[in-house]
Amino acid sequence: MNLFPDLTVGIAFDLSENLPIYREWAYDFENNCFLTRNGKYYLVEKKEALKIWIYKAMKTARYRYPAYPREYGQEFDEIVGMSSSRAIRESEAERLIQEALLVNPYITDVGDFEFEHQGSILHIRFTVETVYGEIETGTEFNYG
Repeated sequence: MNLFPDLTVGIAFDLSENLPIYREWAYDFENNCFLTRNGKYYLVEKKEALKIWIYKAMKTARYRYPAYPREYGQEFDEIVGMSSSRAIRESEAERLIQEALLVNPYITDVGDFEFEHQGSILHIRFTVETVYGEIETGTEFNYG
């Protein structure tokens, strides 16, 4: 018997029902620019839109640009110059990625991290669980 009542019994939340459809301007990742159709920018929705948000959040340093809210972006600068072991560096990168992405209410989990070191560049692959399904993605940064 618990001292505190279990208030979660019978309560189920479906975030996708309470959130509007997520939209973002179509983006060309290879050329690092917005896409156009008939000379005009256009929107994509749901999972495709979240891929763009994730990509941009991983490329934007948090607190550096006043145009973005304080909770937007990543803090990889914390790892730059870190002289600790690979395991600690990878653990910190995992934490920073989770903190950066879980501020988005459409993202429910970030996990399955895989790391590859090439000199001082850390390549990271991970899975993002969203209200629209799973996204396999990654990022990289120079910690040297």
